[in-house]
Amino acid sequence: MNYKLINGSLNDISKVKETVLLNRGIENYKKYLNLTDDCLYHYSLLDNMDVAVECLLKHIENKSNIHIIPDVDVDGNTSAAILYMYLKQLDLNVNLTYSIHTGKQHGLSDDIQIPEGTNLVIIPDAATNDIEQCKLLKEKGIDIIVLDHHQQEKENPYTIVVNPQICDYQNKSLAGVGVIYKFLQAIDNETWNNYADHYLDLVALGLIGDLMDIRSFETKRLINKGLLKIRNKFLKALINKQDYSIHGVISITNFQFYIVPLINGLIRSGDSNEKDMMFRAFIETDEMFKYKPRRKSKDDPEPEEINESIYDRTARLCVNAKTRQDKSKNSSFVEICDYVEKNKLENDKVLFVNCSEILDKNLTGVVAMKTASYYGKPCLMLRKTEDKNKNEEINKKDNIKENIIFEGSARNINNSYIEDLKGFLEETGLFEYCTGHSNALGIGIKKENIKPAIKLINEKLQNVDCEQYCLVDFIIDAEDLDIKFIKELDDLKDVYGQKVEESKIVIKNIEVCINHVQLFEKTNTTMKFIYNDSINFIKFKIDENDEILKIKKDEDRSGEVLTLNVIGKASINNFNGILSPQIMIEKYEIVEEPCS
Repeated sequence: MNYKLINGSLNDISKVKETVLLNRGIENYKKYLNLTDDCLYHYSLLDNMDVAVECLLKHIENKSNIHIIPDVDVDGNTSAAILYMYLKQLDLNVNLTYSIHTGKQHGLSDDIQIPEGTNLVIIPDAATNDIEQCKLLKEKGIDIIVLDHHQQEKENPYTIVVNPQICDYQNKSLAGVGVIYKFLQAIDNETWNNYADHYLDLVALGLIGDLMDIRSFETKRLINKGLLKIRNKFLKALINKQDYSIHGVISITNFQFYIVPLINGLIRSGDSNEKDMMFRAFIETDEMFKYKPRRKSKDDPEPEEINESIYDRTARLCVNAKTRQDKSKNSSFVEICDYVEKNKLENDKVLFVNCSEILDKNLTGVVAMKTASYYGKPCLMLRKTEDKNKNEEINKKDNIKENIIFEGSARNINNSYIEDLKGFLEETGLFEYCTGHSNALGIGIKKENIKPAIKLINEKLQNVDCEQYCLVDFIIDAEDLDIKFIKELDDLKDVYGQKVEESKIVIKNIEVCINHVQLFEKTNTTMKFIYNDSINFIKFKIDENDEILKIKKDEDRSGEVLTLNVIGKASINNFNGILSPQIMIEKYEIVEEPCS
């Protein structure tokens, strides 16, 4: 096992919370664990906020036609939904419409049709850099408000841009939904209302879904407030649908692993009608549908047709889409691994994968992330562009007859040897564009530049230690492991999220008799033993190559006492009201002699 303490770790089990949060860059851990509204910044600190509000109020007074464009992710849907519902709640005599993207496009892409007679277009979570598209709209006399959080490449003079990345606003981890929330607060102030806080549950969902850095006190405070009271009917339906997994526990981790993936599943694998239905569910249209459930078995009687709300229906469709996505993702991932090994890419510092003939376009990002995680290095998932106009535009710019452009998604790993993948790729000077977040972005590169880019990156990183270590907060001896220590780690479970990863620990010199190791399930895929009569050690998904499993099956080694070192996560398990401390084993090693 390769592991090491996080740089600067106190490794002091008497200071559990302080150590874990300090290791994640949070110096004032007591304040972080007890956040109040004092850490929230005023909306007026966002440049152009006053101009954006003035523009909207002018169009409200003129009873204008207002069009909203939701972006194609959780942040985009929640951003547009709270804006739409808020404007409806104001009970204004304006014509409010919206457009749903057909695929994974963003902002003012070609698939978006602005209705005739539109006076104002509002674009949440996108379009900061859609300069030419904004120019065309402006020339038609249409005003544009962009409420975004992505990096700006060039100034956009044709729209009102409110974006924390292009001003001195202190919180750079405010997703599009956070910018919309600030916008609603500003409108509240001008209209003598107090509606913005009604949508904090969707604000929290959007911040979690867009993987915002929750070390930001403001971002964490907004999430905390939103999770306290779930109001949105569709969000409630998603939570109910996942009750088997989350057991009614509303937390960042449960949203991140059980709610957000359902929404993303439908965005990536659903059709246009399903995506439109999901937005109608977010904005609470209260529609009803006829639904005939499937029989649970062929011996059951034929179910009767029932009425199904749009919220339950969409939640069900999300589960179905997620199942389809997982099936496609997993089969494509196997092919991607075959491609990496066939082309001997494992030794490259950054994986460049041509997925043109392998992967569904809508799964590029999610498979790039899975591939990066599997190989422990950044991954660029690329395919030949289908946009002939973009090819011609780039070729014309460079005064060449023809060159093939590859586009796709780049994803980095946690604790990567490249801190800012976007900046790192841009510094090569070989990419046509890198747009999006620092470690999750869209990219474009000419075919002729791919090999030079791989060569340059390998040279730049030739002296960098790329070996993957598991970073841990504590390395302790089994003799020092007690329930109090585990309980303090468990107390942090509601804190964990993006950039505040769950604590991992190393426990050394665990003595266990092989006869006391239990194997569960028919396939023997779960292993458990109890240490010191009180602490459960559990490992899931073991296979036939597992060392302990082999020893367990060897009759000649019955009764043998093993000494283990373990990397794992500590928690308190609640089963039918019975609390028990446990260590979820990620990796282990059998040692010949106790380690010092």
